[in-house]
Amino acid sequence: MPADGSFNASPDPTPEEAAALVAAIERFLADTAVAPAIADEVVSGWLRAALAEGVGGADDAALW
Repeated sequence: MPADGSFNASPDPTPEEAAALVAAIERFLADTAVAPAIADEVVSGWLRAALAEGVGGADDAALW
């Protein structure tokens, strides 16, 4: 930016450039969006942690 504070913007984008920009934004949003959870497949944080640690589930319940 020049010292006088002026800003010279580039000309309006072509329709192809605008479409490419929108496509890039949509791709970014799709790549970074959180996957929707299905109500029957919701996993609690505790279960997710147990699965990550390799802790058993059904067989260990009989011990309690």
